Amino acid sequence: MYDLIILGGGPAGYVAAERAGHKGLKVLLFEKNKMGGVCLNEGCIPTKTILYSAKTYENALHGDKYGVFGENIRFDFGKIMARKNKVVRKLVAGVESKMKMNKVTVVKGDAYINGRSQQGIEVSCNGEVYWGVNLLVCTGSEAFV
Repeated sequence: MYDLIILGGGPAGYVAAERAGHKGLKVLLFEKNKMGGVCLNEGCIPTKTILYSAKTYENALHGDKYGVFGENIRFDFGKIMARKNKVVRKLVAGVESKMKMNKVTVVKGDAYINGRSQQGIEVSCNGEVYWGVNLLVCTGSEAFV
């Protein structure tokens, strides 16, 4: 029996789990993909990392305006993507580390709310059934189109 069950390991879910765990609650968090959610893995962070590389390249191309000169300025898309992947991996590892530090149980998979039972709120995932006193739904959103 968990004090708090959280569906979703994005920014809302993992921060709630971290704080609840820090306060001594027994927390269970379900995440169907990677910890950190869309922003960390596919949206904000990867996009800004790639954008920084693009701006660095653009600044190098126009460096002469600032008294900076270079020859044969080029970019390596493979290295840009490798750096993006490294940044994302490091941040995901940080989130996972926070879950461990705060004794949050993380289960990977699609979780389903079954309803209430005598044991509490019932949630199933990967063929297992879990019970909790409180439920927090932090599943984010998905584009319809």
